[in-house]
Amino acid sequence: MEMTMSTDESLVELKEIVGALILASRHPLTLAQIRANLRAVAETDKDRGGPFATARETDVRAAIEQLLQETRRSGAGFRLVEVAAGYRFQSDERCGPWLKHLLHVEKPHRLSRPALETLAIIAYRQPLTRLEIEGVRGVNVDHILRVLMEMQLIHMVGRSKLAGRPMLFGTTKRFLEHFGLGDLKQLPGIEQLARIDRHRADELAQSENTGEDVPDTAEADEADEDAKQPEKSATQKTVEDVDDDEFDEDDEDDDE
Repeated sequence: MEMTMSTDESLVELKEIVGALILASRHPLTLAQIRANLRAVAETDKDRGGPFATARETDVRAAIEQLLQETRRSGAGFRLVEVAAGYRFQSDERCGPWLKHLLHVEKPHRLSRPALETLAIIAYRQPLTRLEIEGVRGVNVDHILRVLMEMQLIHMVGRSKLAGRPMLFGTTKRFLEHFGLGDLKQLPGIEQLARIDRHRADELAQSENTGEDVPDTAEADEADEDAKQPEKSATQKTVEDVDDDEFDEDDEDDDE
């Protein structure tokens, strides 16, 4: 049976542990991941980890709420934010110019306007096929879809039952992280997406720990301008959910 944290001192220490875990993580941490860490440490270090093994979700939430309030009031140039159903620390966008100079940041990679428009269509109408995306945009989107997949902002979520069983596209958890969204219910308009993308691009460029190259989307503009008018898309579809492992490199050809 789970127990609540019994003393103010324990709650303070839990807050410090939770803050350290979020700071050290390369990705947003969920409540479930934090509690799993507390239980795992208690199994190997009962003296120090034992008191926190039974921390309930409400205890962890209370610790996070304290961190949210403290970073908001501190004016320390960073804050705790909730994204993709998890939590992470990030720098204040107002400090961007000084961080760029300190880290010798070059011009950051940003999504092109055509890529943003395509991404917004997928985000609001998912799941949908390539032809359905092209039916909305009025141009070929093959190159843009490849760029968005390389950036892990979209992925293939299944196949339509239409003739040829074309691929269905949807957004990823990385998409939520990139735009600082807790879930798809928080989707803003495209202008807001563009503003968030500019800030996120600056953050990614400033990060000394990132080991991933963000694909250049400059070619997407050229591909979009030269694209031909697509075929009409079907207006009705049904979805079959499938595992990502079922897809291989040849699957992209099925949707051509």
